[in-house]
Amino acid sequence: MLLLASVAAGEEIKSFCEYGQGMSTQLGTAGGLWLQTWGEKPWAWYDCDVKPNVGFLGNNVVDLLQTWATGLPEIDWVSMIVHLPLGGRLTLTAFGNTNTAEGAGQIIGDFQGVFVVDGLADHAEVDEEEGVIRIFFGATVEEGPDGLIEVTQTSGKFKSIHAVGPWEWHVNGMLKLARISSIPLQDNILGALQNPALILGAEEEIVLTGSYCRTDE
Repeated sequence: MLLLASVAAGEEIKSFCEYGQGMSTQLGTAGGLWLQTWGEKPWAWYDCDVKPNVGFLGNNVVDLLQTWATGLPEIDWVSMIVHLPLGGRLTLTAFGNTNTAEGAGQIIGDFQGVFVVDGLADHAEVDEEEGVIRIFFGATVEEGPDGLIEVTQTSGKFKSIHAVGPWEWHVNGMLKLARISSIPLQDNILGALQNPALILGAEEEIVLTGSYCRTDE
């Protein structure tokens, strides 16, 4: 059951913009697994217009985002922009003075979004000596949120949080591919995006923004 708050009279709506960074631990054409940390200063590429009045994801919060493909990738053969629809599950965990696997509290939510990557060879960074190609995804490629989070469960220190509408997920990242020097760069990029063995990893800056209210439970 989604925890979308029905806001009662007098309940205070808290808006937020939280900044983090992440790295892939698994990545392929079917989806991936990302380890992410929070508590960063605002990223220059994102202008937060919600006038946040609270922050609640400090540097003691980590999360795992597991994603899976929900459709086939779409490629614009002129711009070489690739769109891959994704579903997923986000688990935010706050750690404090506790030894439990669930930490001091968790927020769990369903993720629905699109992975948008610039596959044009002219926009790639190539290191022939290192044997890698770096291409970019997220905010540098397309405006708007990369996904929406529907909060489904809260516990511990986050138990009283009730999301007001879906939370927006924004990313700005770099994908590292293996360079095969014997084939043209453009063919190399498109081939690597379809071959998990040639996807070497990714890193990203992230923003989570939205609103919530707290209720006594």
